[in-house]
Amino acid sequence: MEWVRATSPREAPGDCELVVVDDAVLTPFVKGSLRSSTGPRAQMSGAVHDASGLLVPASQRWWDGDRTMPVAGDPDEVKVPGGAPRLEGTWLYAGHWAMHFGHFLVEVLSNLWPEPGSSGVDLVDGIVAHRTFRGPLVPPPAGPGPQAAALRPWQSDLLALAGYGGLEVRVVRHRAARVDRLVVPQRPVVLKSWAAPQAVALWRRVSDAVGESGAHPRVYFSRSAFHAGTDNPRRDRSDEAWDRHLDEAFAAAGFHVAHPETLPIAEQVALVRGAEVLAGPSGSALHLSAFARPGTRVLEVGDDRSPDQPMASQRMIDAACGHHAAFAPYRDAMALASALASVSVSPD
Repeated sequence: MEWVRATSPREAPGDCELVVVDDAVLTPFVKGSLRSSTGPRAQMSGAVHDASGLLVPASQRWWDGDRTMPVAGDPDEVKVPGGAPRLEGTWLYAGHWAMHFGHFLVEVLSNLWPEPGSSGVDLVDGIVAHRTFRGPLVPPPAGPGPQAAALRPWQSDLLALAGYGGLEVRVVRHRAARVDRLVVPQRPVVLKSWAAPQAVALWRRVSDAVGESGAHPRVYFSRSAFHAGTDNPRRDRSDEAWDRHLDEAFAAAGFHVAHPETLPIAEQVALVRGAEVLAGPSGSALHLSAFARPGTRVLEVGDDRSPDQPMASQRMIDAACGHHAAFAPYRDAMALASALASVSVSPD
């Protein structure tokens, strides 16, 4: 088993811009099917436009080539809604708000890359986003204007570590909204493709805010407890016997076996910060490698979704953060043993 410098599926095109829009328009979120044999199967609209109705391209989500994900189809110009509810003051735009841990970590939190208090984002009154691009459309909620987001504890904690804790978070769904002053960071991540330096700087800022590092040089993020507690086949991507084998094999190799979903987010980040080798099955928990020190070794173990090769999103994170990577296929005990034996060998 060989450790190699992680490589991204694609290279980031360059730095991201920060756009400040006075009297901004947030258009409603709309999603629909596309008749396409090879391209995206769906399109969505819902972005930022200026006071004259012109599109602010920095607000759009890039399409990553995944047919199941909708492509942004916002018009270049819209009619400015005169009676739309207004958010007063200065707000920071966070893209499409996700409740899924991995998507939030990679695609929402990274949009908050501007340094709090820096030029353009000083005295921010709140965070506003469009609803997630995932999932079905639901009937409009009661009441006008952007709806208050119900934050999960780990979301509140991540926002605080990013320097934007305690702010009101609003989500635009079926109705347009106006904002006195809107700060729009260009999105620094194209999922499964590339992460720009601004995303890495944000992840580093969050990691540094935790301060203390964990005391375990080898950490394995187990999914056994998570799999045991879910009956959703889309989320349960392994079997009990293999999960148990992984827990036992990593423990025998001197790894601290952790169940991240049972820990506060600061403890999860601290474990990652202190690790020389971080391991886990493919998926959201291993995306915590975004908070690891440059040069950390990251061992990904395949699952039934991607049994024979590393996930593109994991490659993207590890390459952007300067990690070394190795991969062990799903249910391949010999390859796993080889990977664990290589942990004591310095990477190239």
